Amino acid sequence: MVNKIVLEYLRVNRGNYKIEDLKKKILASGHSQKDIEDALTQLNTQGQGNAPGVNATINKINQTNIPLEQKAPQQKPKNQPMVGQSPKKSKKWLWITLSLILVLLILGGGAIWWFWDKILTLF
Repeated sequence: MVNKIVLEYLRVNRGNYKIEDLKKKILASGHSQKDIEDALTQLNTQGQGNAPGVNATINKINQTNIPLEQKAPQQKPKNQPMVGQSPKKSKKWLWITLSLILVLLILGGGAIWWFWDKILTLF
């Protein structure tokens, strides 16, 4: 008799993944090679037929204990902030620093303009 979990898993995923990868995952989850062969034989004899509905497929996928995809190793982004610092926080401090420098330049320029006559008398 065909294992229904293996059959549904292969039916749903065979168009999206390589059969070899699906076989490895099924074997790793504890099912036998015979279960896989029986399910593939039944799928091949059934042909395409009517595709199951989306809700039925999702429910059957949720009932299986076979993981659908492996997590890919995460790559570090190129502009990674320093350890313990979020990207938003580092950008925030950059804007604060640049704004402070601009304010100081404006205030310094204003002070020089205001006291220009006194500065010239010093020389």
